[in-house]
Amino acid sequence: MTTSDANATAVRDELKSRTLSSIFWSVLRVAWSSLATFLIFVVLARLLRPEDFGVFALASLFFEVGRIIANGGLPDAVMREHTLDEELADTAFWANLAFSVLIAATVFLLAPLYERWTQMPGVGELLRWLCLLMPVAALGGIHTARIAREFGHRSMAKQTLIVSTVAGVAAVSAAYLGFGVQSLLVQAALTNVLGALLAWYYLRWTPQWRFSFARLRQVISFSAGMMATQLLWVLMVRVQDLFISRVHGAAAVGQYRVAWRTIELIGQIVLAPIGSVSLITLSKLQHQPDAFASAYQRLIGGAALVGLPLLFGFGAIAEELIAHVFGRQWAGTGAIAEVLVFMAVPFVLNYISGPALAAINRSWTVLAVSALQLACTILLTWIAVPYGLVAVALAYVFRAYLTAPVQQLALCRGVGTSVASSLSSLSAPLLLSLAMAMAVWIAKPYLAAELGHGVPLILVCTLLGTALYVLGIATFARAITCRYLEPLKALVLHRNR
Repeated sequence: MTTSDANATAVRDELKSRTLSSIFWSVLRVAWSSLATFLIFVVLARLLRPEDFGVFALASLFFEVGRIIANGGLPDAVMREHTLDEELADTAFWANLAFSVLIAATVFLLAPLYERWTQMPGVGELLRWLCLLMPVAALGGIHTARIAREFGHRSMAKQTLIVSTVAGVAAVSAAYLGFGVQSLLVQAALTNVLGALLAWYYLRWTPQWRFSFARLRQVISFSAGMMATQLLWVLMVRVQDLFISRVHGAAAVGQYRVAWRTIELIGQIVLAPIGSVSLITLSKLQHQPDAFASAYQRLIGGAALVGLPLLFGFGAIAEELIAHVFGRQWAGTGAIAEVLVFMAVPFVLNYISGPALAAINRSWTVLAVSALQLACTILLTWIAVPYGLVAVALAYVFRAYLTAPVQQLALCRGVGTSVASSLSSLSAPLLLSLAMAMAVWIAKPYLAAELGHGVPLILVCTLLGTALYVLGIATFARAITCRYLEPLKALVLHRNR
């Protein structure tokens, strides 16, 4: 082996180690955040009405759209840079802050018009308060991107622990004291303020007073593509709220959001950490096609190994779990969640394929795919919304499978991998997860006859599903599992030396 080959191998091993470490801390960070958020969400769901969640969901939709436009994809551009210079970092910081102030002022002025269009009293006032948080969030955006770029996910885990706990406790206290929907505003405010403060604390970097239009132009194509893609992604997920609000009212929006929130929880715990690290890791391999393809397949397989059984397993007991955890006012939400889990395969792929395309500077390809997904979502939702919330969920699942092949073909052309290799990474976890969920679904009526429909049934079904999936993996997919656990084992042994 030549010296250059040895150096390249050492660099890849170091990148693999840092990637696995970052995934570990990202999983820990998101797991804590999701657990804390979920527990707080459960308490808030019992203290607040579905209408409160519906009104806040409509206000936060416009806020999220404005925030994404204000960011302009600049944090992603900073993370993607192979070698980051301070002039670009300073430029990105001041551009992000300036855009945020401008967009916040625009949203503030448009809030009354948005309220009249949604026909939901109170949406405009909430939106005006939320838009004041845009510049605050922008103060920590580039700092957080730089922390992530250097695999500083341990610091990000600490930051998330503090922010989610403080903001959540404050929101529950406000709801208990009778503040109603304003409790959710309290949570959003503390999340953004504390997040920005801690980002500056963990990255002791003070931007200099300089701005380079030339440096901004060098990344504007990528950042604009990422911004547009994120915007389309949010609209794709949330545009259904607008249809539901006009046909079925705020309470229906709240029910649909809660069903979605339970699905998103699984994605945030196990898929979002892998997706966030994917962009950084794959960006560093963008000039090594073979290594890139290998890393991509491992990321897809690892995401499927843990994501698919959680999604399908949740679907098997969704109705009982949601009814027991959230209370009677959320009746019917479980049926929506049961339908949404069937989009599990494209749901998992989306978390990895998007970052993979972005890593090879195909942000405009991601944009085109996202535009197609949004257009199909709008059309199918418009057709389905008169028939109820379950029909809207079915429309979304159908859309997910309709557009997934387009995304995968675009990735194959850009990366050089194949659809067959991606499907092979998914096949074993998918088949075993489906078999497990079906077994739990068949056994559930018999178990309910003995245990009732409360906590004992939920616990037994969960244990049964876990045992069946682990047994299936050990029997039929041991080699695949070892493929993903071996690097983690090596990392642990390395840390213990």
